[in-house]
Amino acid sequence: MAKGDIISVTAQDVGLCLSLLFVVLAHTSTQGAVIDRCSWKCLEYAQLWPGSFCITFKKNVCRIPEGVNTWTIHGLWPDGVFGCNKTWHLEQQDISDLESDLLRYWPTMIKRPPLQFWRKEWSRHGTCATCLDSLSTPHKFFSLALQLRKTLSIDQAFAGAGIKPSCNVSYELKDIHSALSHLGADVSLQCYNQKGREILMQIKVSVHKDFTVGCERWAKDTEISYFHPCKHGMSIYLFPLSSHPDNPCP
Repeated sequence: MAKGDIISVTAQDVGLCLSLLFVVLAHTSTQGAVIDRCSWKCLEYAQLWPGSFCITFKKNVCRIPEGVNTWTIHGLWPDGVFGCNKTWHLEQQDISDLESDLLRYWPTMIKRPPLQFWRKEWSRHGTCATCLDSLSTPHKFFSLALQLRKTLSIDQAFAGAGIKPSCNVSYELKDIHSALSHLGADVSLQCYNQKGREILMQIKVSVHKDFTVGCERWAKDTEISYFHPCKHGMSIYLFPLSSHPDNPCP
Protein backbone atom coordinates (compact mmCIF):
# COMPACT_ATOMS: atom_id res chain seq x y z
CA MET A 1 0.00 0.00 0.00
CA ALA A 2 1.48 3.35 -1.08
CA LYS A 3 1.72 6.38 1.16
CA GLY A 4 -1.43 8.43 0.93
CA ASP A 5 -3.66 5.54 -0.13
CA ILE A 6 -7.09 5.60 1.49
CA ILE A 7 -8.08 2.53 3.52
CA SER A 8 -11.63 1.47 2.85
CA VAL A 9 -13.44 0.16 5.95
CA THR A 10 -16.88 -1.33 5.56
CA ALA A 11 -19.64 -1.54 8.15
CA GLN A 12 -19.10 -5.31 8.16
CA ASP A 13 -15.44 -4.81 9.15
CA VAL A 14 -16.44 -2.51 12.00
CA GLY A 15 -19.04 -4.99 13.21
CA LEU A 16 -16.48 -7.81 13.19
CA CYS A 17 -13.99 -5.75 15.21
CA LEU A 18 -16.62 -4.82 17.77
CA SER A 19 -17.66 -8.47 18.11
CA LEU A 20 -14.07 -9.55 18.74
CA LEU A 21 -13.63 -6.76 21.30
CA PHE A 22 -16.78 -7.88 23.13
CA VAL A 23 -15.51 -11.47 23.32
CA VAL A 24 -12.15 -10.33 24.74
CA LEU A 25 -13.78 -8.07 27.33
CA ALA A 26 -16.25 -10.78 28.37
CA HIS A 27 -13.42 -13.29 28.80
CA THR A 28 -11.43 -10.80 30.87
CA SER A 29 -14.44 -10.06 33.06
CA THR A 30 -15.10 -13.75 33.70
CA GLN A 31 -11.44 -14.38 34.49
CA GLY A 32 -11.62 -11.62 37.11
CA ALA A 33 -14.57 -13.33 38.76
CA VAL A 34 -12.81 -16.70 39.02
CA ILE A 35 -9.72 -17.08 41.19
CA ASP A 36 -7.42 -20.02 41.90
CA ARG A 37 -9.64 -22.56 43.64
CA CYS A 38 -6.86 -24.99 44.51
CA SER A 39 -4.46 -22.79 46.46
CA TRP A 40 -5.69 -24.05 49.83
CA LYS A 41 -4.32 -26.85 51.99
CA CYS A 42 -7.03 -27.71 54.55
CA LEU A 43 -10.78 -27.62 54.93
CA GLU A 44 -12.18 -26.19 58.13
CA TYR A 45 -15.35 -27.90 59.30
CA ALA A 46 -17.28 -25.80 61.82
CA GLN A 47 -20.19 -26.94 63.99
CA LEU A 48 -22.34 -24.70 66.22
CA TRP A 49 -24.27 -25.47 69.39
CA PRO A 50 -27.77 -23.94 68.92
CA GLY A 51 -28.43 -23.78 72.67
CA SER A 52 -25.71 -21.14 73.04
CA PHE A 53 -25.58 -19.42 69.67
CA CYS A 54 -28.50 -17.01 70.07
CA ILE A 55 -27.12 -15.31 73.19
CA THR A 56 -24.88 -13.25 70.91
CA PHE A 57 -27.94 -11.59 69.34
CA LYS A 58 -30.66 -9.26 70.55
CA LYS A 59 -34.05 -10.69 71.45
CA ASN A 60 -36.17 -11.89 68.51
CA VAL A 61 -33.27 -11.73 66.02
CA CYS A 62 -32.21 -15.36 66.47
CA ARG A 63 -34.30 -18.49 66.98
CA ILE A 64 -33.78 -22.24 67.07
CA PRO A 65 -35.81 -23.80 64.23
CA GLU A 66 -38.28 -26.55 65.05
CA GLY A 67 -36.66 -29.99 65.01
CA VAL A 68 -33.13 -28.68 65.61
CA ASN A 69 -31.74 -30.31 68.76
CA THR A 70 -28.17 -31.35 67.90
CA TRP A 71 -24.89 -29.71 66.99
CA THR A 72 -25.41 -28.03 63.61
CA ILE A 73 -23.13 -27.28 60.69
CA HIS A 74 -21.83 -23.73 60.40
CA GLY A 75 -19.74 -24.35 57.33
CA LEU A 76 -17.14 -26.26 55.33
CA TRP A 77 -14.44 -23.73 54.51
CA PRO A 78 -11.36 -24.12 52.31
CA ASP A 79 -8.41 -22.57 54.11
CA GLY A 80 -7.82 -18.87 53.45
CA VAL A 81 -9.70 -18.44 50.13
CA PHE A 82 -13.10 -16.88 49.55
CA GLY A 83 -15.56 -16.28 46.71
CA CYS A 84 -13.66 -18.17 44.03
CA ASN A 85 -16.34 -18.02 41.32
CA LYS A 86 -18.80 -15.15 41.59
CA THR A 87 -20.62 -16.30 38.45
CA TRP A 88 -21.64 -19.70 39.87
CA HIS A 89 -24.86 -19.30 41.85
CA LEU A 90 -26.64 -21.89 43.97
CA GLU A 91 -30.17 -22.70 42.79
CA GLN A 92 -32.78 -24.43 44.92
CA GLN A 93 -33.06 -27.37 42.52
CA ASP A 94 -29.34 -28.07 43.05
CA ILE A 95 -30.02 -29.28 46.61
CA SER A 96 -33.78 -29.95 46.65
CA ASP A 97 -33.36 -33.60 47.71
CA LEU A 98 -31.10 -32.52 50.61
CA GLU A 99 -33.35 -29.76 51.91
CA SER A 100 -34.98 -31.67 54.78
CA ASP A 101 -31.56 -32.69 56.17
CA LEU A 102 -30.14 -29.21 55.63
CA LEU A 103 -33.03 -27.63 57.52
CA ARG A 104 -32.29 -29.87 60.48
CA TYR A 105 -28.50 -30.11 60.44
CA TRP A 106 -27.40 -26.96 58.57
CA PRO A 107 -30.10 -24.45 59.49
CA THR A 108 -29.96 -20.71 59.72
CA MET A 109 -30.82 -19.48 63.19
CA ILE A 110 -30.96 -15.84 62.18
CA LYS A 111 -34.30 -14.74 60.77
CA ARG A 112 -33.66 -15.05 57.04
CA PRO A 113 -34.66 -17.58 54.35
CA PRO A 114 -32.57 -20.78 54.64
CA LEU A 115 -31.72 -20.71 50.93
CA GLN A 116 -30.17 -17.26 51.40
CA PHE A 117 -27.82 -18.69 54.03
CA TRP A 118 -26.88 -21.70 51.90
CA ARG A 119 -26.29 -19.48 48.88
CA LYS A 120 -23.87 -17.39 50.95
CA GLU A 121 -22.00 -20.51 52.09
CA TRP A 122 -21.76 -21.79 48.52
CA SER A 123 -20.69 -18.45 47.01
CA ARG A 124 -18.15 -17.64 49.73
CA HIS A 125 -16.75 -21.10 50.44
CA GLY A 126 -18.18 -23.86 48.26
CA THR A 127 -16.95 -22.38 44.99
CA CYS A 128 -13.40 -22.60 46.35
CA ALA A 129 -13.71 -26.35 46.97
CA THR A 130 -14.74 -27.41 43.47
CA CYS A 131 -11.19 -28.38 42.47
CA LEU A 132 -11.90 -31.62 44.37
CA ASP A 133 -14.08 -34.03 42.41
CA SER A 134 -15.88 -34.96 45.63
CA LEU A 135 -16.92 -31.30 46.07
CA SER A 136 -17.17 -30.23 42.43
CA THR A 137 -20.88 -29.31 42.42
CA PRO A 138 -23.25 -27.68 44.90
CA HIS A 139 -24.96 -31.02 45.53
CA LYS A 140 -21.66 -32.76 46.26
CA PHE A 141 -20.52 -29.93 48.53
CA PHE A 142 -23.63 -29.88 50.73
CA SER A 143 -24.04 -33.66 50.68
CA LEU A 144 -20.48 -34.27 51.85
CA ALA A 145 -20.79 -31.66 54.60
CA LEU A 146 -23.82 -33.55 55.89
CA GLN A 147 -21.84 -36.82 55.80
CA LEU A 148 -18.95 -35.28 57.74
CA ARG A 149 -21.35 -34.46 60.53
CA LYS A 150 -21.67 -38.22 61.14
CA THR A 151 -17.98 -39.09 60.96
CA LEU A 152 -17.00 -36.03 63.03
CA SER A 153 -19.90 -36.35 65.44
CA ILE A 154 -19.82 -34.12 68.50
CA ASP A 155 -23.17 -35.32 69.87
CA GLN A 156 -22.00 -38.94 70.19
CA ALA A 157 -18.65 -37.93 71.69
CA PHE A 158 -20.25 -35.75 74.35
CA ALA A 159 -22.89 -38.35 75.16
CA GLY A 160 -20.16 -40.96 75.67
CA ALA A 161 -18.22 -38.63 77.97
CA GLY A 162 -21.28 -37.57 79.97
CA ILE A 163 -21.08 -33.96 78.81
CA LYS A 164 -24.62 -32.59 78.86
CA PRO A 165 -26.11 -29.11 78.39
CA SER A 166 -26.81 -27.38 81.69
CA CYS A 167 -27.11 -23.92 83.22
CA ASN A 168 -25.43 -25.07 86.41
CA VAL A 169 -22.94 -27.83 85.57
CA SER A 170 -19.68 -26.79 83.91
CA TYR A 171 -16.75 -28.75 82.48
CA GLU A 172 -12.98 -28.45 82.35
CA LEU A 173 -11.46 -27.64 78.99
CA LYS A 174 -9.17 -30.67 79.15
CA ASP A 175 -12.17 -32.98 79.63
CA ILE A 176 -13.89 -31.56 76.57
CA HIS A 177 -10.70 -31.98 74.52
CA SER A 178 -10.44 -35.56 75.75
CA ALA A 179 -13.99 -36.31 74.63
CA LEU A 180 -13.16 -34.92 71.18
CA SER A 181 -9.87 -36.78 70.71
CA HIS A 182 -11.24 -38.42 67.55
CA LEU A 183 -11.28 -34.97 65.92
CA GLY A 184 -7.51 -34.55 66.16
CA ALA A 185 -5.13 -32.70 68.46
CA ASP A 186 -5.72 -29.30 66.87
CA VAL A 187 -9.49 -29.17 67.26
CA SER A 188 -10.51 -25.57 67.99
CA LEU A 189 -13.01 -24.89 70.79
CA GLN A 190 -14.57 -21.44 70.61
CA CYS A 191 -16.43 -19.71 73.43
CA TYR A 192 -18.34 -16.54 74.23
CA ASN A 193 -18.05 -14.84 77.59
CA GLN A 194 -21.30 -13.83 79.24
CA LYS A 195 -21.34 -12.47 82.78
CA GLY A 196 -17.96 -14.06 83.48
CA ARG A 197 -18.97 -17.49 82.20
CA GLU A 198 -17.16 -19.17 79.30
CA ILE A 199 -19.88 -20.62 77.07
CA LEU A 200 -19.01 -23.19 74.41
CA MET A 201 -20.31 -22.01 71.04
CA GLN A 202 -18.45 -23.55 68.15
CA ILE A 203 -16.06 -26.41 67.43
CA LYS A 204 -13.85 -26.36 64.34
CA VAL A 205 -11.90 -29.25 62.88
CA SER A 206 -9.24 -29.01 60.15
CA VAL A 207 -9.38 -31.86 57.65
CA HIS A 208 -7.20 -32.85 54.72
CA LYS A 209 -8.46 -32.96 51.14
CA ASP A 210 -9.25 -36.63 51.73
CA PHE A 211 -11.36 -35.55 54.75
CA THR A 212 -9.14 -37.13 57.40
CA VAL A 213 -8.48 -35.02 60.50
CA GLY A 214 -5.20 -33.44 61.56
CA CYS A 215 -4.49 -31.02 58.72
CA GLU A 216 -2.18 -28.19 59.82
CA ARG A 217 -3.55 -24.94 58.44
CA TRP A 218 -1.10 -22.47 56.91
CA ALA A 219 -3.51 -19.52 56.76
CA LYS A 220 -4.72 -17.51 59.73
CA ASP A 221 -8.38 -17.77 60.68
CA THR A 222 -9.92 -14.83 58.82
CA GLU A 223 -13.56 -15.84 59.21
CA ILE A 224 -15.34 -13.08 61.13
CA SER A 225 -16.58 -14.40 64.47
CA TYR A 226 -17.94 -13.15 67.77
CA PHE A 227 -16.20 -16.09 69.47
CA HIS A 228 -12.74 -16.54 70.98
CA PRO A 229 -10.66 -19.60 71.88
CA CYS A 230 -12.05 -21.09 75.09
CA LYS A 231 -9.80 -20.02 77.96
CA HIS A 232 -7.71 -22.47 79.95
CA GLY A 233 -8.32 -22.44 83.68
CA MET A 234 -11.96 -21.43 83.33
CA SER A 235 -15.02 -23.66 83.62
CA ILE A 236 -16.84 -24.18 80.33
CA TYR A 237 -20.64 -24.15 80.10
CA LEU A 238 -22.80 -25.78 77.44
CA PHE A 239 -26.16 -24.03 77.66
CA PRO A 240 -29.34 -26.09 77.12
CA LEU A 241 -31.86 -25.59 74.34
CA SER A 242 -34.51 -23.11 75.44
CA SER A 243 -37.69 -21.42 74.25
CA HIS A 244 -35.84 -18.19 75.09
CA PRO A 245 -32.64 -18.80 73.11
CA ASP A 246 -31.31 -15.27 73.60
CA ASN A 247 -31.19 -15.85 77.37
CA PRO A 248 -31.41 -19.59 78.17
CA CYS A 249 -29.66 -19.31 81.55
CA PRO A 250 -30.58 -15.97 83.18
